[in-house]
Amino acid sequence: MRVVARPFHSLASTVLRNVVAAAGVFAMVVGVFYCYHAYHKELDRVEKLTTAFAKAYVPMLTVGIWDIEADALQHQVDLIAGHPEIAAARVSAATGMTFLSGSRPQQRAPDRRIPVPHPADQGETLGELDIWYDQNYINQAITESVVISFLEFVLFALVVSLITYRIIFARLNKPLRTLADYSRQLNPGRRNPPLELERTRHHWEDEIDLMVEGFNTLRDGIARFSEERDQAIRALSEERDRLDDRIRQRTEDVSNINAALEFLSRLSVKLIDVPAAGQPQAIRDALSESAERLGATAGGIALAPVEGDWTWCYQWTGTRGELPDIDVLARAEWFPGWYVGPASWSDGDTICSVQMEGERYLLLFREPANRLYTPLEERLIRLLGEILFKVIERWQRQRQLEASRRELYRLSRTDPLTGLANRRYFTEVREQEGRRAQRSGEPISVLMIDVDYFKAYNDQYGHSQGDRCLVRLAEVFRHQCARAGELSVRLGGEEFAILLPTIDAEEALAVADRVRKAVFDLAIPHDGSPLGWVTVSIGCATWFGDYGAGAMDTVFDRMMRDADHALYRAKEHGRNRVEGAAPLTLVDG
Repeated sequence: MRVVARPFHSLASTVLRNVVAAAGVFAMVVGVFYCYHAYHKELDRVEKLTTAFAKAYVPMLTVGIWDIEADALQHQVDLIAGHPEIAAARVSAATGMTFLSGSRPQQRAPDRRIPVPHPADQGETLGELDIWYDQNYINQAITESVVISFLEFVLFALVVSLITYRIIFARLNKPLRTLADYSRQLNPGRRNPPLELERTRHHWEDEIDLMVEGFNTLRDGIARFSEERDQAIRALSEERDRLDDRIRQRTEDVSNINAALEFLSRLSVKLIDVPAAGQPQAIRDALSESAERLGATAGGIALAPVEGDWTWCYQWTGTRGELPDIDVLARAEWFPGWYVGPASWSDGDTICSVQMEGERYLLLFREPANRLYTPLEERLIRLLGEILFKVIERWQRQRQLEASRRELYRLSRTDPLTGLANRRYFTEVREQEGRRAQRSGEPISVLMIDVDYFKAYNDQYGHSQGDRCLVRLAEVFRHQCARAGELSVRLGGEEFAILLPTIDAEEALAVADRVRKAVFDLAIPHDGSPLGWVTVSIGCATWFGDYGAGAMDTVFDRMMRDADHALYRAKEHGRNRVEGAAPLTLVDG
């Protein structure tokens, strides 16, 4: 906004001008009124003078007219006209005589006409006295009176204005000027002196005193404001310095946090898919890098069941560091939930511990100088602990899942009682071996085995004893047919099968007879058998893998039927024997 400078006018001068202007206007009004009053006053005086003439000269005029004394009448007229207020006088007698004195204005009626009464009859007149006033004299008298009165009033007004100006200058203008100068000198940037006016002191207060008191109050307020402002500026300066320090510290903290988060992110990505063989070394590398960042000489991770003993699972001790003994961990005081801070056994060891799903985890860093870690470093240790513990827990779950998978895979392919392959796995393997035999043209044989009189064995000795008997037979089958590719199978109940790749019919009969003898040599008592021992009957079938055989399922179904028929012949011929089927060279369907 543009500030327009205005001209300065003194308040005392303005007041004086207003007083003088008011006095002038008042003088003009009073002058007009006084002129009007003086004019009528002068007319009244002339009227009174004329009345006095009538009283003084009319009797003499009556005598002069009655006595017809012309000289005496003219003398009386001259006396009347001799007054300065009278311009002319004329006496007109009833007899026709006229006596005139003075200069009668032309074409002007007399200003006053006084009858001259009859000395004997009051109802009649002897003549008339005509009087003309001297208007110039009267106007001059009025003007002189008005001018003198106006000059007296103007002089009075000037005196009053001068006195007023002196009073205003002494009691108003000078204090106001001092107040104005003082107000211009007020400065919040320095300590201002108190306002003092050179005035006569009274036992009362006026507006100037109130203004002085107000300015001193304002000065005190400015002084307080300046002091508070200086204090605020100093506080702001100190706070700015502290804020700069905090910003630098916070910037450094943020930089450290970003570096730590980058390190933790890189570490988590690096550890997430480490193969099982490289997991211990990966953890040791992570401990080494973390210890170097923290200035620690050693680091380690220990695990323990909730009610079990601690075990150092991963350690990094550098060139001069060492970790506390397991006994120290066993005697230490532990805290529920997450804990990050000094260890109870040493202020130089900082630990991060937690219990998760029945397992206790401990991450430890050792500092030989007993240096306390900063909150940021403790937070880094907490985040590092969360990552490492989660990774270790994930690895453990992966190993458990892998073990479970392997176990499930094993159970899906083996018989739960004997540990031999089951029918499902047998189907998979025979498909593979059949394709191999078909490609190479080598033979492949199948042995069908049945335990003789096994129902009678279960009835006599019980199913538990029967299961133990089957387990012992399975061990014989596994031991006798242990070459690469050979597979012993429990098909169900007391029925077994053995797959013999690259074995022709003659060799298959020899293997089957070796198995039969091995079972008989077990000498497992069987009172329900005519032979008195547990024996087996075996049927053999062989296929030479020619290309026209068609589907493997069809080939092996035919082989299994042939071996089964040979098994029935072995049973019909007295059991505890081996029978072979004619080798297959082409399967039609």
